[in-house]
Amino acid sequence: MTWKKWAKRVNEFLEQLEAMLSPDLIIIGGGVSKHHEKFFPLLKSRSPMLPAQLENEAGIIGAALAARNIARTPKPTKTSKAA
Repeated sequence: MTWKKWAKRVNEFLEQLEAMLSPDLIIIGGGVSKHHEKFFPLLKSRSPMLPAQLENEAGIIGAALAARNIARTPKPTKTSKAA
């Protein structure tokens, strides 16, 4: 898919996103973020846009942090009621 065709699809999504959420900023992540200079000029958004600083690694790092937080959360224990 060309950047132009891809941007057309993303623009449809951005239009819906902005109508529902009115974001102050949109951060584009994933593998495409490292090529932002190729498609940012093709995107139409009322909100400012930035490429994710960690590019495709952002999701991996976020998942690892979430897993770490889950692992650190104490598990509830069963309490027995006195008769």
